[in-house]
Order: sequence, then C-alpha cells, then structure tokens
Amino acid sequence: MMNRKMLAALAAALMAASCAGGNTGGGYQGGYVQGGYRQDGYPGNDRDQVWRQRYARTYNYYDDNFYRECRQTADPAGVIGGALIVGLLGNAAGRGRAGATVAGVVVGGALGAALTTDMDCEDRSYAYRTYYDGFNAGRPNARYEWRNPRNDHRGEFEVNNYYDDPAGFRCANYSQTVYVQGRPRPARGLACRQPDGTWTIVN
Repeated sequence: MMNRKMLAALAAALMAASCAGGNTGGGYQGGYVQGGYRQDGYPGNDRDQVWRQRYARTYNYYDDNFYRECRQTADPAGVIGGALIVGLLGNAAGRGRAGATVAGVVVGGALGAALTTDMDCEDRSYAYRTYYDGFNAGRPNARYEWRNPRNDHRGEFEVNNYYDDPAGFRCANYSQTVYVQGRPRPARGLACRQPDGTWTIVN
C-alpha cells in the first residue's frame, strides 16, 4: 500500500498536470483579431484541424518557394536573414506570443508560385518585404512598392481589406501589380493567418 508521502506526491503530480492542461497561454487557442489572439473555445490541436478543414493544409518555410529556390542567392531585402519567412531562426520557440509570430509570411504551393511568377530571386526578396509589411501593418488600401535596381523590375502590393473568416482566422484580400520589362502583371488573391500566426496564400 502507498504511504502518505507517496500519496501526497501523486496528488501533487495530478494537480500540476491538471493546471498545465488548463493553461491556455500556448497561443494556439483562439483566432486573431487585429494581430492579437481571441479566446474562442478551441483547444490547440483543434485549431489546426479547423484550419485544415477550411484551407486543406498548413505551410511552413520548407514549402516557401523563395526559401527553397533562393536561399543560397543574394537576398537584398534581408528576407531570409531577417527571418521574415516564418520558422526561420527558431520562430517556433515563440509560439504563444503574438509578437513572436506576427512577422511570419509563407508564399508556398501553386498559389504562391503564381504570385511570384517571372520574378528572379532578387525580385522576390524585394517583393516579400512588401508582403510582410502589407499583411502585418493592418492598414487597408496602403500601397507598398518595391524596385530592383539591377533590372528595373518593380511592383506594387496592397491589402484591400482585412476580416475574420467564420472560424475566426484573420484574412486579407490583396492585389499586386508586378512590372517585368515594362509589362504589368496584375494579380489578386486571399491570404489568411494559420494557427501559428503565419500569413499564407489560400486563394
């Protein structure tokens, strides 16, 4: 039979586990409102499941086209060095703190590839800086411009509006025009913030 010391230790362990299980400070509970977290009753893993039900999958920096194709080339806007692509430089350790995840941007998959088509690696470095600024600034209709002095390619990026989708994820309708050899290449789409705070293209 257990003695009193063993029973007391077991009770203390159970109490600690209960407190840890009830701690909602892990950062995965709740959607995003104006860059912060909102309590909405979803525990951590459930938010990931809700995201996948709405948007099929999550993305990380391994999925990012710029990181995969350009990480060994020039990065004049400091996108990779500045960890503007989520997950770089240990960003995962900062989950749960809104300030630690606000900078994350992943332009992955076919939608991301379409957004940066006809851009070389230097172009994409400059363009990513505008995506980072535009999505995280919270300023509808503000225009962010870039220009590559080496080839005179340039672009304009604008978030037209922000809103919360029905599941509470922060989303943004955006528009972009890229000028390659003087010819405009317009694009429009939708980006939303994943459960870890990352902005990613969803439509």
